[in-house]
Amino acid sequence: MLVKKINCRDAARSSSSSSLYYSTILKLIEDCRKEPDKDKRDKMLNQINSMLLRSDQLSIPSQFTSEYVNVALHKIEGSLLLLNGSK
Repeated sequence: MLVKKINCRDAARSSSSSSLYYSTILKLIEDCRKEPDKDKRDKMLNQINSMLLRSDQLSIPSQFTSEYVNVALHKIEGSLLLLNGSK
């Protein structure tokens, strides 16, 4: 499931669309966790990270393990839930 980067960034800027932004990213995180193919998971993580506002993006190394994907998804999800809860 690929979502255009610009749509999510635009949604993040609009308070009325911010819940769409958060729910889209959270859905992609869920899909990534369920993906059995490592290469697809790696691509999905990079896509999710690129959809975040620059200030929220993780610095992802060029090579990483499956465990790193899990940790990164957890960090992104936690950050989004904190941000969404503070609005």
